[in-house]
Amino acid sequence: MNLSIDLATRMEKEKVRTRKKNQLKKRIVVASFLAPALLLYFVFMLYPMLDAFRYSLFDWNGASASMNFVGLENYAALMNDSLFLRSLGHNLLWVVLSLMLMVLPTLVLAVLISKVKKGRTFFRAAFYLPSVLSLAVVGVLWSKIYDPTMGPINTFLRAIGLEFLARNWLGEPLLVIPALVIAGTWAFYGLYMILFLAGLQSIDTQMYEAADIDGAGPIRKFWYITVPSLRNTMNVVVSMVIIHALKGFALIWIMTQGGPFYMSEVVSTYVYKSAFSMNQVSYAAAQSVVLGIIIITFTIAFNYYRERTE
Repeated sequence: MNLSIDLATRMEKEKVRTRKKNQLKKRIVVASFLAPALLLYFVFMLYPMLDAFRYSLFDWNGASASMNFVGLENYAALMNDSLFLRSLGHNLLWVVLSLMLMVLPTLVLAVLISKVKKGRTFFRAAFYLPSVLSLAVVGVLWSKIYDPTMGPINTFLRAIGLEFLARNWLGEPLLVIPALVIAGTWAFYGLYMILFLAGLQSIDTQMYEAADIDGAGPIRKFWYITVPSLRNTMNVVVSMVIIHALKGFALIWIMTQGGPFYMSEVVSTYVYKSAFSMNQVSYAAAQSVVLGIIIITFTIAFNYYRERTE
């Protein structure tokens, strides 16, 4: 009797050891897959972020061998910097305009393309093509489109007798940011459209069939079936739009470099000018840290709101 009990105890202990060994092996396998990505993330993302915060605590011009520790003085100076605050306001305006022009219009475009029976591949490729281009190319292209003398927009307006509507689209303070947002929207339309198209394929067609039986029209089906069913995809798109709008640099730098009269200046272009034109590397680092905190806060707040609403 005792022998059988001891044998059962040994077998149970052996099972526990085997289970622990298997769990350890699984953890080692998982760690071996994650380690390269985590190493790259630390080297190219986390360490530069921490180093930028360290630089923001000093007064350094980027070339001097010595750095003077100033603590949070750079951050205090940002709060009194009218140009930085204006740049931050332009970033927020960019976010609002981008959300208005990208989220719902790209969803409508995706729905329309999904209804096309012939030539669907052509339309998908045609609308996605601008997303393949670099933002530098997009900036040069749209600079020519907005050209006040030879640009196709003003040329067309003059040709149809609406010359009074012709403008220097990148030279007027009230028009420059909307003009830049339109160019950026054109560049990213295809990417968000593809995301919505992928989401549309996961919607159960029986829901639309039931709506047809109930006599629902296309608008009702769109608002009460399509939009709720694409909630997760829309959350991803909104997050990407906000992050891209807050980080935008290449398009603005190529087209306006923050002009005219700083009316298209955003935080990223101001950071570049502060670091490489005014040799205020520590001050630029403080600006980048603040921008990074704003982006992270936006992302966390939006994800928290999404989880609460779900």
